[in-house]
Amino acid sequence: MSTYSDNCPGGNSDLYGIGVRVGLYAQWVATLLATLFDPKTEGTYRIANLIIQWSIFLGLCTQSSAGDPVIGAVITQYLLFGSLSSLTGDGISHLSHFSGIFRIVFYTAVSSYGCWFWFNGIDDMTVEVCHDTAFFGSISLYGGFRTVGKVFSVLGLIVCVISLIYSVFATTRRFKDGFRNGFEAKEKTRPQVELVLLLLSMALIGISIYLVEHLIQINEITGVDVGQINTVGQLIPLLAGGLACVLTMWRIVTHRLFMRKRCWFLFGYHL
Repeated sequence: MSTYSDNCPGGNSDLYGIGVRVGLYAQWVATLLATLFDPKTEGTYRIANLIIQWSIFLGLCTQSSAGDPVIGAVITQYLLFGSLSSLTGDGISHLSHFSGIFRIVFYTAVSSYGCWFWFNGIDDMTVEVCHDTAFFGSISLYGGFRTVGKVFSVLGLIVCVISLIYSVFATTRRFKDGFRNGFEAKEKTRPQVELVLLLLSMALIGISIYLVEHLIQINEITGVDVGQINTVGQLIPLLAGGLACVLTMWRIVTHRLFMRKRCWFLFGYHL
């Protein structure tokens, strides 16, 4: 007698295989450690995260057609938003940089994909014989959860378009001010950490990891477990994330960055 998983297409190992997942998890941890202990390298990690996110998103776009597991598309979207990129609350200021524009363009593209996926894409992809658990508590992909997906996608697209317009304007103004003032370097200050963002980032990483692994297990997705690391698409994120995490921890320990004094804030108030 055939099992449930025998009737469903296998998972896409290049999008959410064990190598991709572990690499992303390691990259999330590395980014958290860097923003906490070595903020001056924060920009480098943001760019690295953005490159990996773009590659996975482009893969998602090419693998969202009839016959592809719809739950796989949901899991991939979770992987794209697994951690915060800052612990200082200064994210708006980064919108005035070119890297900020690229990040907003990415979020705009993901939101646009989300609008297509939640309104039409689900119906176009094969789902009849497969599980459709999309969240904790065995919540189905359809019904209220799909409605929430539609709302968040539309709101996200609106916010992204507004942010993109603001980002272009802020970048232009920043360069005009820079040419006027000679691009003077900012005075170095003590690293700052917002405790709320720190706890939120740690919780988001933990919940994201647990949710992704939970959905893979409960939906009985095959071909994405340990022993299935056999493609370049998995090895690149695995090596990139693993090396980033190891090198970050090595730098923190060898340079004793954990001993560096920093300013702690709670809801914007200095402690």
